[in-house]
Amino acid sequence: MKKIFIAILPLILLASSKVCTKCNLNRAEMQCNYYVAKKGDTSKKGHCKDYADYLNDTKVYGKAAWYYLLSLEPQKSLEAAKKAVKMKENYAYEYIADVYLIKGDKQKAKEYYKKFKKSVKNVDFFIDRNFKVLDKIYKEFNEKEAKRILKD
Repeated sequence: MKKIFIAILPLILLASSKVCTKCNLNRAEMQCNYYVAKKGDTSKKGHCKDYADYLNDTKVYGKAAWYYLLSLEPQKSLEAAKKAVKMKENYAYEYIADVYLIKGDKQKAKEYYKKFKKSVKNVDFFIDRNFKVLDKIYKEFNEKEAKRILKD
């Protein structure tokens, strides 16, 4: 009986580590959403990056773009968002525009906000929360300015 247990133990540990990985990803997502998105605590941005990396690796580019924004990595967000748009995840045009606004390129931001408005039906659904969060965590992002550019 002892030999069987010793033979099975590595299999049990291997299986539990896969479950634990998913638990860690869920935990990272929740911590990112709570600390960074809700509270504006950018010291916890590592949770967002871990989750964004996972999403990016699994080709969930649109969602990865958002979590890269939350992890204060706008360049990675831009790369993921461009891949998302190629896969017809048109809501990612907003993230591209957000990155350009963060970088100070208002003209590019306006160009991509226009594409976003043309390709997404319920614009307010996306921007209401997103703009508030970005305004909280990026000193370069201004919610009122972003809404003004989007409406032009």
